[in-house]
Amino acid sequence: MTDTSDQNKGGVPRRLFLQGSMAVAAGALIRPTSSHALSSHALTGAFALQTEEVVDVTDPRFGAVGDGVTNDRAAFQAAIDFAIRRRRVLWIPEPAQSYRIVLDSNNDHLEINGRLTIRGAGRQNTLLNFGAQGLDSSKVQAAILVRNGYNVDISGFRMEEDASPVDYEFTGLHFEAGPENQKAVVQEVDIDGFTHCIYCPSGGNSATGELFLTIQSCDLSPYFQYCLAFWTAETGHKRLHIYDSYLHDNQESHLVYCHPHNSIHVENTRFDGATSWAFQIQGSAVGGDPEYQRFIGCWFGARNEQSIITQSRAHTYTLVEVRNCVFEGRPAVQIRSDILIDGCYFTTPVDPPGGQNFIGAYSNAPWKARITNCIFAARANSQPDIELRLEGIEVEIDNCQFYNQNAGTFITMGSSSENIYSISNCLFYSRPSDAAQITVFDINDGQINIRRCRFVGKIAGHRGVLFFRGVETGPGPDARLQIDDCLFNGISGGSLFHVEETGAGSWSERIFGSNNRITNLISAKPLLTVDPEGSQVFGYLNPVSGAAPAPLTAGPTLVINSNYDQYDVFGSADVSFIHWWYSDGLSDALFSGVVTLTASGGFTLAAGGNIDLGGASSRAIPAGTTIRLFYEPSQSSWSVVAG
Repeated sequence: MTDTSDQNKGGVPRRLFLQGSMAVAAGALIRPTSSHALSSHALTGAFALQTEEVVDVTDPRFGAVGDGVTNDRAAFQAAIDFAIRRRRVLWIPEPAQSYRIVLDSNNDHLEINGRLTIRGAGRQNTLLNFGAQGLDSSKVQAAILVRNGYNVDISGFRMEEDASPVDYEFTGLHFEAGPENQKAVVQEVDIDGFTHCIYCPSGGNSATGELFLTIQSCDLSPYFQYCLAFWTAETGHKRLHIYDSYLHDNQESHLVYCHPHNSIHVENTRFDGATSWAFQIQGSAVGGDPEYQRFIGCWFGARNEQSIITQSRAHTYTLVEVRNCVFEGRPAVQIRSDILIDGCYFTTPVDPPGGQNFIGAYSNAPWKARITNCIFAARANSQPDIELRLEGIEVEIDNCQFYNQNAGTFITMGSSSENIYSISNCLFYSRPSDAAQITVFDINDGQINIRRCRFVGKIAGHRGVLFFRGVETGPGPDARLQIDDCLFNGISGGSLFHVEETGAGSWSERIFGSNNRITNLISAKPLLTVDPEGSQVFGYLNPVSGAAPAPLTAGPTLVINSNYDQYDVFGSADVSFIHWWYSDGLSDALFSGVVTLTASGGFTLAAGGNIDLGGASSRAIPAGTTIRLFYEPSQSSWSVVAG
């Protein structure tokens, strides 16, 4: 004999539950038709039942009036209970005014205690207006309470609340936690004015049933706190999918507060007006890892105090994905776990108070971050754009564009020499005018690899494109900068490298690179500046392989004014000094490698300057011949390469 005692109860074994959830996970759900005809086709949904008739709340058996004055609470509860018993769809037609539902201490919620599909005539047409009288301030009150283990599919109406509670919590939809799995779809439902729009409590350690909640095409705006509280028992797990919705404008805390061990998929959804985080993934003691946490195609508006803070890697290890999102304010993302940020756009309409960054390394290292295909285009000062000073992190930034209109820093790096940063294929652009002055990299420490990047525009006058900040301990023993295949173009202020040697450690002999090009250098400063003056810092930037586009002119000081390893030399003067880029030699310390000089008219190398001729006083270079010279920055001299 088949046990049918639980046929009306939505709780199912986890295996069958997950199989049945695939349609919901896809986010497709069957969208409501434009018609509200009560056919079985029009009422088809994720949990719609095969039925030939529906339960109408205005049926005389229940007696909902919908005149905006009469209390329809009892009618709604009777219709809900009847629809559940008969396994029919509950229909809420467009009322004459609105359905007034007043709760009190004896009837403090509408209760769904069985599997149910609810359809309204559309959120523009069907309004449920909730009020409250004498509710128990010690409890969380709910307009609609869904008991644990029951599957619901709700769509097509608007919920409002006019009690504006201050001394108690009054939520719109409350999904009870418990031991059973359940699925819920809330689609085309607007909720406005409640303390929390949707409330999903943790329910204690026995409440390990998995709620799979899908929110689609909804507008959620709380009177006070959360659009959505999505909490889970320490040993439990829930799934949250949000599509095509608008969550906005609370008075306190976060728009979404979600425990970190829940699986999250948020797509094409707008967040704005958060007084704290738009989406907070928070919690401490948890029992397992989520399967996914991702934000795709979302818009975080300028009125958010903050946008996304990720889960803590101290407790969960899932890669957070943020793809194709727009952030109109700062901070946009604070990182506490492994993360991928891909194809996002970061901007500011105005400079936010407090000087926040777009992306920040927040806590709970070690973790890895990949930031790729993004655009950073603040309309006000950069604060910096990306703050990566945290011990124990590994960061890759690839194919991004950074634009600055005023002053500040693009990226800060380094709290430990064990940190690894890889930056490649990026554009860093600061306007060349005096109104814009930027430091591209502000570096304390770390192992930094920069490849195939372009640096353009005005640099802060007392800084460099790369600013090595003096800190008390100086860079650690494994600190290193490797910069290869980069282009510095139109640098109209500051230096390329500025080093503060005020700590115990030194960046000397920790700067390496090759095949970097320097064109249209407008700044009057040398390529390397050091503070305090007189400190010695040596780098090893090898020249670009190939012939220079323009010849050099022989003279007492021969200035290698580009960055190649082959040069024609005109003139017949004696050459005593060879300097890289500037005649005063202040940039020589960054140059290392071999250059080939070809004499067009014949010139002479003379000892007495920074040319080492092995004890000889001079060496003639006849017309048509070549000589190869090697520069070692730590020795501050050029020597002839044998052969």
